[in-house]
Amino acid sequence: MPSMQRQENTSYRDQLDLIFRDESEAVIGKAKGKGKATTKAKASSKAKQKQRPSSNSPSSISSSDNWNPPADGDQEYLKKELAELVLEPKMHGGFVQEMVPFGSFSLPPKTSLEYRAQAFFYSKSPLWLRNFELLGALCSQTNADEHLLASMSAVGLASLSNTLHTPELLTRSRKDYVTALRLTNAALRSPTEVTKDSTLFSVMILSIYETVTGTNERSLSAWTEHVNGATALVKLRGLEQFETDAGQRMFLQVLGYIMLSCIQRTIPMPEHMIELRNIAAKHMDTRKTAWRSAGIIIDFTIFRAGIRDSRIVGPRNVVNGALEIDKRFAEVFSRVPKEFRYETIYTDENPDLVWNGMYHIYSEHWSAQIWNGTRTCRILLGETIRDQLITDAKSLAPSFSPEENEAIMRDSTVVSMQCQRDILASVPQHTSAQDSTEPALMLTGSRGNFILWPLYLVGVMDLSSDEVRAWVSQRLCGIGDVGGINQARLLGEFIANRNNPFQWEANQVFKDGFLEMAENQARFEESDEEGVRLDG
Repeated sequence: MPSMQRQENTSYRDQLDLIFRDESEAVIGKAKGKGKATTKAKASSKAKQKQRPSSNSPSSISSSDNWNPPADGDQEYLKKELAELVLEPKMHGGFVQEMVPFGSFSLPPKTSLEYRAQAFFYSKSPLWLRNFELLGALCSQTNADEHLLASMSAVGLASLSNTLHTPELLTRSRKDYVTALRLTNAALRSPTEVTKDSTLFSVMILSIYETVTGTNERSLSAWTEHVNGATALVKLRGLEQFETDAGQRMFLQVLGYIMLSCIQRTIPMPEHMIELRNIAAKHMDTRKTAWRSAGIIIDFTIFRAGIRDSRIVGPRNVVNGALEIDKRFAEVFSRVPKEFRYETIYTDENPDLVWNGMYHIYSEHWSAQIWNGTRTCRILLGETIRDQLITDAKSLAPSFSPEENEAIMRDSTVVSMQCQRDILASVPQHTSAQDSTEPALMLTGSRGNFILWPLYLVGVMDLSSDEVRAWVSQRLCGIGDVGGINQARLLGEFIANRNNPFQWEANQVFKDGFLEMAENQARFEESDEEGVRLDG
């Protein structure tokens, strides 16, 4: 199987080629035969001839006039490649902020079970989307296309199966998932359907299925393919997507997906996404905290990728760069509007749910997600700073004096530990409903999905104590068992099985990215394969 590693200097077309080539060799040979794999290999050869280097410039200085929409030939190429993308269950998945469409069902479900699954998915949409304005706009545009409803049904059944512990529903959800994949494939082949909001939504919704049902590391790796597919669709949609409120909001949601993917894989934000975001700025309020924070996160991804690729070298350069980005984060969140403020509560109750007797109550659920996204970046910056300082102190000609090294190390530790405490304090708001005995409230516990990766990072960061790691592992397993999110248990077990977190940065998992370590794992158990395989 070809490597899934993405190089930051590959062209957009080559990125697409990697997606489709992976799909071809891993899936088409089983579901579509070897003929199509040969076709894609030819497309791969053509794509590699048109590479161009990506920009290393931070997002803050990217020109908003740099956007070059795909030429007519490229448009046809993209549509052709998207049409050939086979969304097969083994190759796709997700584990971060998922989206749920909210609209009237213009196409009646075939069975009452499908109706209930779609209704459940529909009713829980506030847990997945930031606000209801996007829901109304999507309702008027998507009109509940078939592939959208099929995706909703599959994920709804899977969520109900895990939460209510009914394996029969999981079996049925797999059949609906295959149906959703086929319908989405058909939409990708259509010149008119491929750029519709509902198609982009369906691609992202399909990733939720892996979040809910994934039980091995391969399902984590597979989510990257959904992000790449959504990225391809966003570029194909071009500037027209900014003409509607729904298009603008969907772009921001996809941008959030891509930012997290870049952080997890230590790669820079794709250049064309930076260019599109700069154009989107003409239609949006760029003074908002969320927008400003996203810009810094984009620069953060470029900075980390520069270190990994040895384009930023030397302890002084790395430390100063990290401190500058951390300072920008601190400035943005030093003065926030009302919806970003939270209340601190102290209690001795529920130690399994509340870490160290303290938790936060946020006025808006989505603001906690943005806070934690920033805290995640600051923790990673702190680890980078400390790693450089430790290495520099051992060198024959250190860049920092002992006093300077100690002061920076101390300040970095303080910031990282505060971010750790704040992420832990946000856990109850994400998961408290899971402790309820009421079925409806138990289902609401699925919002724990949003805390998975910040909590996971807290469990593996260099400063975490054994007690913190054990508590984080227990909470992640609890989210998986009670909240119906199987990948949460996978992450919890991963933390529990690592005995020395101080070797995390030296481990291949950190250097090459966790996603790449899971490449060859099968999505479903062999005994279940027949239920999810695409027909020829």
